[in-house]
Amino acid sequence: MKKSARILGTSIASALVAASLSTTVQAGDGLYLGGHIQSSTLSHSIERNTGLATSPSITSFAEETDAAIGLHLGYKHHVTNDVFVAAEVFYTDENASTTNINNMLQTKINLQSSYGVNFKAGVDVTHKFSVYGIAGATALDFDIHNSYPFAPPMRSGNGSEVGLTLGVGFEYAVNDHWSVKGEYTRISDVDFTPLPEVAVPGKINPNDLSHDSMKLSLSYSF
Repeated sequence: MKKSARILGTSIASALVAASLSTTVQAGDGLYLGGHIQSSTLSHSIERNTGLATSPSITSFAEETDAAIGLHLGYKHHVTNDVFVAAEVFYTDENASTTNINNMLQTKINLQSSYGVNFKAGVDVTHKFSVYGIAGATALDFDIHNSYPFAPPMRSGNGSEVGLTLGVGFEYAVNDHWSVKGEYTRISDVDFTPLPEVAVPGKINPNDLSHDSMKLSLSYSF
């Protein structure tokens, strides 16, 4: 009887230790909510047909970096003890603005917001630290202003374009509920239809945007 009790006690203790280790590895699984701050770099390129034989096309480039804040909501799940996947939706209030001057055509882009969905796949390096890759889709909402430096008129409008997001990140688990994440993401060469030129009605030039972000976030797992 005593021997059986010892065996049962040992089995229970082993099961508790195993469950404890499993919980530690998979801490933070489930629904999570958080906020983030980030450095956003907006890049704007214009290719303008001048109509001149000597220089028929001029490509100009402008870039600006500014701070942004946002919220995110996601769900994380371990598929093995060390490997996990996650899906996350986010919204960021942006501030980056560029002014691109191409052969007297001045185009200003004000980035208003970015939002979308990211899918993550990663691995636990330790019980507290993990790394992951990111792939998703991000919408960029922005205002457009066309003018000439020497005189009005100005033409204004707005746009919204969706681009492929790729990136990398890391997560550090402070405890079973709170974690800190750092991420780098990039959206490259998003083509968009700009406003027609002010002085040449109906003339449209090829434009594209790129968006880089360095994000630091704090998340709470329920």
